Amino acid sequence: MKKIINLFVVLLGIFVFAACSDNIDNPYAKESTISIVKSNLVFPARASNGVVEFHSQGTVSASSNATWCKTSVVGDTVKVAVEQNNNNDGRSTVVTLHNGTDSVNVSLVQGGLIFQLSVSSVVNSSDLASSFAYAMSANLDFNVLSAPDWITVSNTEDSLKVRMSANTTGHLRSDYVKYNVGSYKDSIKVVQGDFDTDLAGDYYLVSLDGDGQQQVFEAVVSQDTLFLPEFDFKIPTTFDGSNMAISTTCGQYIGAYSKYYIYTVFADANNKSLTGYNVGGATYSAAFDYDSKDGTYAKFSGTVGGDEIGTLLFMACSAKALNANTKLGFLVDLHSPYLVKKTDSPAKMASLIKKNQLKFVLR
Repeated sequence: MKKIINLFVVLLGIFVFAACSDNIDNPYAKESTISIVKSNLVFPARASNGVVEFHSQGTVSASSNATWCKTSVVGDTVKVAVEQNNNNDGRSTVVTLHNGTDSVNVSLVQGGLIFQLSVSSVVNSSDLASSFAYAMSANLDFNVLSAPDWITVSNTEDSLKVRMSANTTGHLRSDYVKYNVGSYKDSIKVVQGDFDTDLAGDYYLVSLDGDGQQQVFEAVVSQDTLFLPEFDFKIPTTFDGSNMAISTTCGQYIGAYSKYYIYTVFADANNKSLTGYNVGGATYSAAFDYDSKDGTYAKFSGTVGGDEIGTLLFMACSAKALNANTKLGFLVDLHSPYLVKKTDSPAKMASLIKKNQLKFVLR
């Protein structure tokens, strides 16, 4: 209890000393000729206006050392205008009121760009006119820099809408919507096509062989099969309309060749087997795209345990089973395989059509 009383006495002494010291006149103190009545200098990222109201004895001018902040004085008010802040970071400065040698500083703060968009690509697996909406948050204007004439983009404060007209081109189509919000620039890839109308049909399966020479196979694409008619191989596939891609998994039986049973194996670019005798444990996908030079095409890609799949191998087995006891060797390897549709690009077709003198050799 005694310690508490002593502490109280000490604090009381400090309070009395402080109170007494407030009554001591400061010989160097000078009363400002400018008094701030009201200020409103906290701004959003958009270009904005604010004011500082003041009382003063004499003529007052105002200034700011920031090029993006302009000031003017009208009567007892400083009008403040800030330019749009296109950057992510907020910024600040001071507005200074001057009266002769006297001055007063008023702090100014402006927020930065806020932008979130939940989409980087839009895929329409139908040729019908369709619209898609996505959540968006932006405190500055969303500006479309370029877009093809079959795409219309509109937005509100919290959503972005992408509309596609009906696709009557007879093939898959894709393009980009390029945009900016403040200093941020990006693009949205837009793809439209119907599988049965625009994708299914006759293709070439193009790849490089083990010697780096181009090899070309006839191929027929459907939603559930990649068919190689020259060898009667049927590679099981599935179609995903959300990314316009067909996929196949490793260890699939694709048919017999001579006395051999053929299975798919995925390998890296150096033919190092990544999937071995595993069945269905890895996926190799080919997403379809289109351009005027190559027509409709689809490049295969995928990973296994962090390694890029670079090669599709056809493994020959002595029985209809995929394991170490039945493996005989690989009949053919397809490095960097891709599909290209026959009907879309005559120039591309001319560069691919040639006789493949492939000989299946166990190795």
